[in-house]
Amino acid sequence: MSNQMMTLKKLAELSNFSVSTVSKALADNPEISIKTKNKIKKLAEFYNYKPNITAKNLKERKTRAIGVIIPNILAHFFAKVLSGIEKEATEKGYNIITCISDESFEKEVKSIEMLANGSVDGFIISVSKETFVKENYKHLQGAIDKGLPISMFDRVTDKVYCDKVVINDFQSSYTATEKLIKSGCKNVVFVTPIHHTSVGLDRVSGYEKALKDILKRKGKPKVLVIEDYQKFTDSFTEFLKDNKVDGVVAADELSGIYTMNLLIGAGHRVPEDVSVIGFTDGILAGNSNPPLTTVDQRAVELGKVAANNIISRLEDSQKEAITYETTVLETYLIERGSTKFK
Repeated sequence: MSNQMMTLKKLAELSNFSVSTVSKALADNPEISIKTKNKIKKLAEFYNYKPNITAKNLKERKTRAIGVIIPNILAHFFAKVLSGIEKEATEKGYNIITCISDESFEKEVKSIEMLANGSVDGFIISVSKETFVKENYKHLQGAIDKGLPISMFDRVTDKVYCDKVVINDFQSSYTATEKLIKSGCKNVVFVTPIHHTSVGLDRVSGYEKALKDILKRKGKPKVLVIEDYQKFTDSFTEFLKDNKVDGVVAADELSGIYTMNLLIGAGHRVPEDVSVIGFTDGILAGNSNPPLTTVDQRAVELGKVAANNIISRLEDSQKEAITYETTVLETYLIERGSTKFK
C-alpha cells in the first residue's frame, strides 16, 4: 500500500483499534499501554505512514507559520536579522512568511490584516518609520487581541505590550561618540536617516549626552536629518562650508558611508581630518574606502531571540500569564580605517 493511500483511518482499520486510540498511540499518549503503542507504531512503520501535518494543524488551529514584517529588505541589517529568524524558526519546525513594509504605515497594516486571517500563528515585526510618525499601533494591538502574539525587534514601541529584543542604542551611540572625542575630535556631528524611529531617537540621545558629559557643551548639538539623500548632498556640502567637522556618528551603515564619501569629495581626508563611525556591520562597511568603523548590532542574534520569543509564546500556553520581557543585547565597536583612535 503506498504512503499516499495510507491514512489514520485505514491504519485504525488494519490494527483493529479506533482512530482515537491510534492517534494517541502515535503521539505517545500515556493513556495508551506500551504494548498497544508498540503494535500500532510497528504497523505504521511497516506501511510508512506519515501524519497529515496540514490536517493536524487545521485541527489544532495552528499553521506553524510566523509572519515577519520588516521595513527594508535592502538594508543589510534587516537581511541578517531575517536569516537569524529563519534559522531559529526552521530548527523549531516553523515556516516564515515575510512582508516588506517599505517604511509605510499602510503597507504594514495591510500585511498584518492579510496574514492575520488564518495564515500565521503570530508576528515578528520591526516597526516602520511612518507608523512611528503617525503613532498609530491599533493594527498591532488588534492582532494581539485576536490571539496572535507579537515579538518586536530593533524598532519597538512601549505602546504595544509584547516581547521585544533590542540593542542598547543609547549606550552604543554614547560609546561611539565618546571614542571619537577621546581620540581628539572636538566637532562631532550626528547624521541620521531614521530620526523618527525609536532606535534613531535613542542614538541621537546617546550622542547628545556624550557631548554634554565629556565636552561640557551647552550649545545645541549638530544633528543632521536625512529625509532625501540627493537633497542631503547639497545641504551637507553647504554645512561643511560654514561648520568645522572632525568627527561623524551616523545612525546606520549607508548614511555613514554616504557622509564619508561627501567628506572626501569636499577635500577632507578620512580619518586624518574627519573620523566616521556608523551602525551595522554589513557588506558595505567592510568594503568601503576606507572601511567603515561600525557598531555591530548583532543582527543574526537579534533575529534568533525574536523568533525564540514568539515560538515560546506559541508553544507554552502558561506564558500568557507571564509578564512580557524586553531583551537588551550588548554591542561592540569594530574598528576599521575610517577612525584614528589613540
